[in-house]
This record gives sequence, C-alpha cells and structure tokens, in this order.
Amino acid sequence: MNRNGWTRFFRTAFPAAAAAAATLLAGRCASAQSDAARGVRVVHLREGYGAPTGPLPEGCRRIASHPSVEQTELELAVSEYDKERARTAEAGGNVLIAREEVIVPRRNLDCPVGSPITDCPPAEGAWFRVVYEDYACSAEAVDELPRPPAR
Repeated sequence: MNRNGWTRFFRTAFPAAAAAAATLLAGRCASAQSDAARGVRVVHLREGYGAPTGPLPEGCRRIASHPSVEQTELELAVSEYDKERARTAEAGGNVLIAREEVIVPRRNLDCPVGSPITDCPPAEGAWFRVVYEDYACSAEAVDELPRPPAR
C-alpha cells in the first residue's frame, strides 16, 4: 500500500474503529447499575406489544406502562435493559415486563436466527417494537415469574 493508501485508511477506517471502541467502553462504564436497578427482574414476552400481558401472579401490581420504542436486537442484547431497569427501580418497582414484537426480521444471511446477535458483527439484527411496563411484586410473586433463559 502506498503512502496515499495508508493516509486514506487512517483517516477513514481507524477513526471509525476507535470511535466504536470508545463508545462500547463508555457505554459499559456508564451503565454501572445501582443496587436497586440490579434487583429488577426482566421478563421478556415475545407475544407482541399489542397483546395483553397475560396473567401475572396475584402479588403484582402495575406501576407504569411506557410508550412503545423501536430497538435493534443488538441494542437489546448489549444494554441489558440498564436504563429501563433503573427507571423501574426509581418508580418503586422490582419487575420490568418487556413486550417485544418483531417488526423487521434479521436480514443478514451470515447470521442465522439461532446465533446470538453479539456473535454477528457488524449486524444489528432484527428490529423490535418494545413496550416496557413496570410492576411492583411481592417476593412470592417474583418467584412465580418465568426465569430468563440461560446464556
């Protein structure tokens, strides 16, 4: 590669890679959760945002329902719902229901649906419309909620 080729590389590819790395590191550092937010259980429902939440245990009461947002599969996987969990904890809740509906499926043929999206850079994966609901549940009711799948 000649001098102009290296110059072009460092002006385009290197700053983009450095910015991406800095963003990931800053996001991980800034996402340190409070103890209260760590105690919020996230329940994923892939039945669609328009469907009723279904029966929750009797010891749960809804505190808030938030407007739908559109998020990528990668955003959901990387964020681990930090912001939403903190919001739930601030409102006095201990359970966050995330009702997700696929609005655009994965389009990357190199990343099958069975693979975690974090294994498929630079793909963002599917797009979801998500409604978050905050709940306050008794300890017994939390034990009755579905457990997240093992990673």
